[in-house]
Amino acid sequence: CFSFSIETDTIKPNNPLRDGDVLVSGRQTFSLGFFSPKNSIRRYLGIWYHNVSEQTVIWVANRDAPLNDTSGLLSLDSRDNFGIYAANGTSLVWSAKLPAGNFAARLLNSGNWEMSILDTCKKLNP
Repeated sequence: CFSFSIETDTIKPNNPLRDGDVLVSGRQTFSLGFFSPKNSIRRYLGIWYHNVSEQTVIWVANRDAPLNDTSGLLSLDSRDNFGIYAANGTSLVWSAKLPAGNFAARLLNSGNWEMSILDTCKKLNP
């Protein structure tokens, strides 16, 4: 079970990650946030190495559904949805339905993105 006291690596319900905000793993190895590849205006949610001179993305969530501007957000909402939204939360781009519970998502030092139930600190197995 992990503690949720470090807010820089965790998203909690109704506290979205907005484009421009970045989560950083505890050892500052990885970052998660919205980015644009070189020579592109499209926006993607991804994980990359945190302290390297040239951004090296290792995972992309919405590869097939890029955002057209910087209005994106990643949210865990009260209806048990985990999703990427455009237009400041009004247009759903990608989502996953979670079982009932009070979840949080945390960027681990390994670069993995982990969903856990806040009430019991029980990991959600895919």
